[in-house]
Amino acid sequence: MPVVLNATEVRANFGGFIDTVVREKPQAIKRNRDIIVTFSLHQIKDILSAYELTFEYEQDEDGKFVGSIEQIEDIVAEGNTLEELRLELARHLLEYANDYYANFSRYNNAPNRQNHANYVLRILLEDDIESVASMLHG
Repeated sequence: MPVVLNATEVRANFGGFIDTVVREKPQAIKRNRDIIVTFSLHQIKDILSAYELTFEYEQDEDGKFVGSIEQIEDIVAEGNTLEELRLELARHLLEYANDYYANFSRYNNAPNRQNHANYVLRILLEDDIESVASMLHG
């Protein structure tokens, strides 16, 4: 980042800092050796929109749909209709995302889970289960 703000300066003008992040651009803050970058909700949603979720499915002999998420392979569900399957996958995704976030350090440091972080953040930014379901492309 071209400009890294000092944490003391940010504290002194926190309202102005937030206004700049929300209305203009992301901002970086340095405190001691640590640097963090802040984004508005709109900015981070735009960034994470590149992380699309796709699901694969099959229809069983009894007519049920069974599917899984390609990017997070442990998410598997079934439904009587394709839409029911999509909602059930979304429900499982939301549960997984909440668990991942609650135990972020553990999941993010696991080699087989680390690449899920951006998908998890994208899921958690959605408002409801229908919004999560609408993210799924089949």
